[in-house]
Amino acid sequence: GRLGEGWRQLPDAGDHFYADPFAHHRQGRDFIFVEDFPHATGKAVISVVRLDARGNAAQPEPVLEEPFHLSYPQVFDWRGETWMLPEGSAGGRLTLYRAARYPVRWSAETVLLDGCEISDATLLEHAGSWWLFAAERDGHGSTSDTLAVFSAPSVEGPWTPHPMNPVLIDRRRARPGGAFVRSGGRILLPVQDGTAGYGGGLGLSELLVLDASTVRLSEPRAIAPQGDWPYPKINTLNRAGRLEVIDGIAAARRR
Repeated sequence: GRLGEGWRQLPDAGDHFYADPFAHHRQGRDFIFVEDFPHATGKAVISVVRLDARGNAAQPEPVLEEPFHLSYPQVFDWRGETWMLPEGSAGGRLTLYRAARYPVRWSAETVLLDGCEISDATLLEHAGSWWLFAAERDGHGSTSDTLAVFSAPSVEGPWTPHPMNPVLIDRRRARPGGAFVRSGGRILLPVQDGTAGYGGGLGLSELLVLDASTVRLSEPRAIAPQGDWPYPKINTLNRAGRLEVIDGIAAARRR
């Protein structure tokens, strides 16, 4: 429940910010994919950060841009290839991308969900099926208080809404905050706590039941920003190989 010590910061120049980091380990190297938001454009792209053997980070390099805002770049391996499922809710669809030339070139392969506003879609392979947990906005409501779950026989679909949808209407734990974590036989989902505003906090909910008729998550255990993490809040948590990555929110002057 505490962040602990040993964090390194990825600094920015002040004219943009980085968010939603996802770590990925490939062929003995470590990478971090991030939302890269320039204040001048008001629209984020996806960038990659390459780490050397000592963990030193190179400058973020843009790798994916669309006419609309992109964020939450979940990167994963499947069927011998590397894929990315970023949030593109402003475009009204959820699109799966394939690494045409990893890590710098990505091609749109298929639309998983269309005509909906889906935020922070998070994948899980479980019990012979693929599952997708996401915050779904219905009309003019919040983007962070309603959890929807979908299932499919393959990542590429077709995706079917769960009969329990909306599974949760709860601003404390409805919006995913990172990829699922398997630990000691348990499956945990980082969840955003929006009660203090967007990015106000993060918890870990255990997946207790997941099948065709039932989805049940435990009450989240809050993650306290105790340690050498310099910011008062935490927004997402992800891990891959030796890396664990987080982001948070603090007041800063725009340049």
